[in-house]
Amino acid sequence: MAELLMAEKTKANPKKAKKSNDKATQNEASKNGAGKNGAGKKSTRMTSVAFVESPLQFLSALESHEPTEDLLIRARASAKGMTSFLDAFDPAWLPKNVRLERDGAKPGLLRKTTFDRIYLGDACSGQVHKALALAYLERRMPEVVILDDGLATYSAIEILTAKRGPLVRPRQKLKASRAVMAAHVADRLRGLATVGKLRWHTALPVAKPLRKAFLKSGGEITRHRFEHLQTLPTGGSHPRDNPVIGSSLAADGLIDAFAYRAWVDYIIDTHGSITYYPHRRETDEFLADLGRDERVRIKNLGLPIELRLINLPPDSTIRSLPSTAAVSLAVLNPDVTIDVTEIPAKWWTGASPDSLRKSLNAQSVKADDDS
Repeated sequence: MAELLMAEKTKANPKKAKKSNDKATQNEASKNGAGKNGAGKKSTRMTSVAFVESPLQFLSALESHEPTEDLLIRARASAKGMTSFLDAFDPAWLPKNVRLERDGAKPGLLRKTTFDRIYLGDACSGQVHKALALAYLERRMPEVVILDDGLATYSAIEILTAKRGPLVRPRQKLKASRAVMAAHVADRLRGLATVGKLRWHTALPVAKPLRKAFLKSGGEITRHRFEHLQTLPTGGSHPRDNPVIGSSLAADGLIDAFAYRAWVDYIIDTHGSITYYPHRRETDEFLADLGRDERVRIKNLGLPIELRLINLPPDSTIRSLPSTAAVSLAVLNPDVTIDVTEIPAKWWTGASPDSLRKSLNAQSVKADDDS
């Protein structure tokens, strides 16, 4: 990881190669016990908190955890799909020195505890914005690490590389008070970047322009390949299961529901029986209707698909529309075929901006774009 980080810093500004090498060495030292806040003190431990609101954010927090770090994960159990996920997740799967609480982001926690690092699952969360704004209104913020939050992460990083603008999700309209808070938090995070205290820890492919812009702003990028997740005893599926990843796009009103169902039917008619892994926002009505087809097996489980489809045999094929799950599964299963169907223009309902449509269809399950 140190070499990769050094390479990225050097690409962004060759004149800073020596400084980047020093920075990379410090990051590697952090992994081995020294840490950013205690270089040279092998016994120094960090105290960190992660605010997560989705299963992927939760898994990303586990991948970000360092051996010399005491990490508290505050999961927002009221978020869609989180209660079933947390109930299904075995606490024994947590790394050493990681605790889990189901309380979400609260300003009181940040006021009474001094954390060395804060991990943000959803950088656009109103609950997170309130906690940060109130707890650090007149205090310096510690290091902040942005975790993967699906394809929405790209939008958040683009906002942070801009000189101004609130941290807001695509299509989201905020009340005036929330917009002010979202702008305040965005400015605070941009300020952290300028002093080397903002980092993005990701398994997603990052296009060269976005990577260069984030590094130029002062941010850092570190990588993972779901190393911890791959040690968990949860995976396993057979290629004959013919897995299909469900999408939230129809449920969210972004694409035509009939077109989406026709796509699923085409897969069944062409490839035979499927195992369908629903997205957590798909409706019970849609799934009940789909389940009436005897060729469809619906695996509506609490654990996310990344935990269910790791270690697939090399001759497996996973079918999906553009999605974060397709990208992460490509990282987990490099020898598995990920068949992603680009969304035709006529499927879109017009409820999403052109930028979102282009961004989704541009997503690749391949490595970073270095062109």
